Amino acid sequence: MENIFWKFWAKFENIGNNIHRYDTRVYLIEINKPSDNDKCLGAIVGENPGSARGAISNELVQIDLQGDKLLPTVRNIFENAYKKCAKEIPENSYIQVLNLFYLCDADLNNAIKKYENSTSKIDECENKNFPFIWYVCGGENKKLSNMKDRFNKINSKKHFYLDPRNDCIKENIPSNIDLAKHTQFMKQEKVIDYISKILK
Repeated sequence: MENIFWKFWAKFENIGNNIHRYDTRVYLIEINKPSDNDKCLGAIVGENPGSARGAISNELVQIDLQGDKLLPTVRNIFENAYKKCAKEIPENSYIQVLNLFYLCDADLNNAIKKYENSTSKIDECENKNFPFIWYVCGGENKKLSNMKDRFNKINSKKHFYLDPRNDCIKENIPSNIDLAKHTQFMKQEKVIDYISKILK
């Protein structure tokens, strides 16, 4: 797969016989090889990585989506936001994907069980300073509360999420009882409009 331009990149590690995904990047323009000098536009926080996989490596590798919908949906939303604000997408720019925990499993409940009985670690990318952070990490779940609390200390001056209960964008870090709408079945118009104004 060398010399192929690609959109989705990450590092994959096998920890305790469970696959973990770190430094996940959604590039808005396909690239041949990611770099530490590439431009991070902002971040999105989900629950855990789903079905997407890649080769075990300490370097960024191409992601095989295997039916994962979040990553391409995020890319499409940002592409549309750039179109809406009539700005060109910067070269080598990407959205950082963070998670409450980094164990790969498309079944959230199964992933939580594995996580509770395994050794894991936090993505070092959480230490970056992000221009903005968009939360799509769902609603109240007592097993995820401690993980959500971690993001109260993350470095960013702008936080937002779509609150489907009130059908509006909220500009804060969601609490453990807030519902931060996942991209699945999301009405994207409000999010695209909001992001387009950030990008101006």
